[in-house]
Amino acid sequence: MILSGKRLDLQPLTAAELSASVGRYTAAALEQSLGLKLAASILDEEMLYAMKVRYSKVLQNEDNYLWFTCWAVIHRGEQQVIGFLILKGQPNERGEVIIGYIIDESHWGQGYATEAVGCVNEWIFSHPEACWVIADTEPDNFASHKVLKHLGAEQYRETEELLWWRIARPQTQR
Repeated sequence: MILSGKRLDLQPLTAAELSASVGRYTAAALEQSLGLKLAASILDEEMLYAMKVRYSKVLQNEDNYLWFTCWAVIHRGEQQVIGFLILKGQPNERGEVIIGYIIDESHWGQGYATEAVGCVNEWIFSHPEACWVIADTEPDNFASHKVLKHLGAEQYRETEELLWWRIARPQTQR
C-alpha cells in the first residue's frame, strides 16, 4: 500500500525492508531494498535506533504492521526518500495514535512535513476508532510547531523536554 499526496508518496516499510537498516545492514541496503535513493543525512543514529525499535514492533504485530512501522516519505519527482513517519501503534483506548516524523534538512521549508503528516493523518482518521493524532516536539523546534499548527494541532501538554500536540478527527468524519 502507498499513500499519495501532491508531491510525495508514503510507503510503509515491511519487516524485510526495516531489517535492511538494522544490524549489519546499511543505508545502501535500504536504498537497494526500496529501489530509491536516500537523502544524505536521513539515517542518523537516532533514526537507525527508531528503525530497530519499529522492526521489533512489526515482528510482534505482523497482521497490523502498518500501525507499528516507519513509512518512507518519498519525493516522487526525485525518486528519493526524504524522510520518515513513524506510527507507534494502533489507536489506544482514548482513540489516540502517536506519530513521529523527520524530513531531511535539505528539504526543510518546502511544506513536505506538512504534506506527509497530513497524508498519514487522512489514513489514520479513515479508521473509525482513531480520534486523535498525537505528536511531540522539542520546545525549540519552531518549524515542527508550525507544521502541527498548520494541520490544526493544539498543544495540550508540556514538560521540560517536550511539547505534546494533538490533532482531532475532522468533524466531517465523525
